[in-house]
Amino acid sequence: MEVLINSKTAVSHEIEIIVPYEELRPHFDKAYREEAKNIVIPGFRRGRVPLQIIKKRFGDAIEYQVIEKVSNEFFREAMEERDIKPIGQPVLHDLDYKPGEQLTMKVAYETEPEVLASNYKGLQLERLTHEVTDEEVDDEIQGLLKSQRTLDAVEQADDENHLVTIDIQMLDEDGKPKAGQRNENMKVDLDDENMSRDLIAELYNMKAGEEKDVELTHQHGDHEHIERAHIRVKSVERTTMPELDDAFAERVSNGDVKTVPELRRFIHTRLEELWENRYRQQLDNDLVGEIIKRNPFAVPESMIDSILDEWVKQLQERQPGKELPPDFDAEEYRKGRRQEAEYTAKWMFLRDSIIEQEGIKLEDADVEEKAARDSEAMGIDKERLIEFYKSSPQYTQTILMEKLMNFLHSESEIKDIDDNDISKTGMSPLSFKEEEPESEPRNADS
Repeated sequence: MEVLINSKTAVSHEIEIIVPYEELRPHFDKAYREEAKNIVIPGFRRGRVPLQIIKKRFGDAIEYQVIEKVSNEFFREAMEERDIKPIGQPVLHDLDYKPGEQLTMKVAYETEPEVLASNYKGLQLERLTHEVTDEEVDDEIQGLLKSQRTLDAVEQADDENHLVTIDIQMLDEDGKPKAGQRNENMKVDLDDENMSRDLIAELYNMKAGEEKDVELTHQHGDHEHIERAHIRVKSVERTTMPELDDAFAERVSNGDVKTVPELRRFIHTRLEELWENRYRQQLDNDLVGEIIKRNPFAVPESMIDSILDEWVKQLQERQPGKELPPDFDAEEYRKGRRQEAEYTAKWMFLRDSIIEQEGIKLEDADVEEKAARDSEAMGIDKERLIEFYKSSPQYTQTILMEKLMNFLHSESEIKDIDDNDISKTGMSPLSFKEEEPESEPRNADS
């Protein structure tokens, strides 16, 4: 058997295997003997048909059946002899058999890249910081108040303290509905500064059931344009905000705070944590991106496809009935996220290389430290968390990745930069309880 390997890239290869007829003969002879037991030809008893007649009448068909079966064996043998471990599904794309002469087959396959991460120390990075302002705290409190407001149906809105529910259909220049540009049961707070002022003006004094065409002005930088729409008012409700007092503070925090000043301090602390976590994640992304940029290598297409398969599966699991929408374009989705999947695959190889080179291992102390932090934040017994984390590959992997990122941070030159220009979080209202770990049963002991 002759074997030729053509490597198109470091991970994409084609193997050409040439098998002479003499090596194929034993496989053919075995197949002939097996078939002879079942072939019936007039004038001969079952199992007594001479091999010469069988070869003459059925030889080509039998030999091609054999070739289809033994092709995988020859490929596997060639791989094992050269200690090649293909990943994904090898593809047979050329099979040429010349009776009495030889079999030639070509198989495309991929292998994992040989990755030895380098240049991952001494990275110069910037970390954004944010100083929480009183105005941000006020915005969060306003969001909490709005989440606790009461709604009373009224005939029409005569001031900004109203919530109007509408159906809105965008129209073209001829007044005909634009396909795919309809929003039903849209909630419009008349005190919302970010809402179209034209739309709010139109909704004043409109009653439930009324409808009309309107013109809405949209500002884009230094120019504006007008769009037409048809709106139908479905309901009008007066909003009444609760009083900001100590009882409110205790109620919305589930007893975590007792007074309004305590609520403000609590929110201030939570906002600091949110901004720190947000910018920590951004720093991690920048760090990973820089390491990937410094370590270029090819990634197997089969691995990228596997990651995309998993993402589609996860997306499907989150859908109602675990069924993707009928109009979901899987091909377009995969195309749009392909670069992200390649990025993810590269980081998987690089992080494993760094972990191996630096001897980073998950130790009991790492799990205990993580459980101690989460126990206080979640109100779950520390020992329960330790047991849960150790039994969950997902969480042990997460803790190991945290240890890796902490190591990379310690080996980088990180300069703090005040963001200066961000004033709102867009996260109102706040949640006053940290989420428990996924799959951890709540009150399992009760």
